[in-house]
Amino acid sequence: MASPVPDLPLWAWNLIIAVQGHEEQHGSTDRCLNAVLAAVPTDVQNQAAAINAYVRQAEGNELADKTAKNWDDMISRFGGIFGDQPTQKETP
Repeated sequence: MASPVPDLPLWAWNLIIAVQGHEEQHGSTDRCLNAVLAAVPTDVQNQAAAINAYVRQAEGNELADKTAKNWDDMISRFGGIFGDQPTQKETP
């Protein structure tokens, strides 16, 4: 059974995620904050990593949705160039 999520303030989660991100960016040869992460319980580190992955996925989905909408808008504006003829309103 998974351990319950600790009741940490948002700043603590953000700090842990930032330290993990710093370590990921700098690779395994330059682990200057390993001692800091060692003070964080493993289950909390794992939960922070899961939170970060979830947030990144959500941001990626939002970006994908915005990109698709922008693409659709662009195609509709330039439809005539790509072979689709925009509908013209008839004048009486």
